[in-house]
Amino acid sequence: MTPCVVANSGTVTQYGTVAKYAAGQIEVQFSQPFASPPTVLLTPYWTCQSDAVGSIETLTGVTTGSFTLSSQNHGSTYYVNWIAIGQ
Repeated sequence: MTPCVVANSGTVTQYGTVAKYAAGQIEVQFSQPFASPPTVLLTPYWTCQSDAVGSIETLTGVTTGSFTLSSQNHGSTYYVNWIAIGQ
């Protein structure tokens, strides 16, 4: 999905959802780079599934232009929601 960007009083917020079809790492590019690495929050979203996720989505790196997440969770209906807040 296309990330969204909201700017307010110098604070920039970008957010989106990324599909995770395979276990391992995913790098997500910000649609606009931040001035410095932002704070990034992740939440899992598994549609049509009644089981809990198997592992925690882990943020393994953040730069001004992207972040990398990692876990063994994956599936045809498994997604990770994210929000990045910074300058």
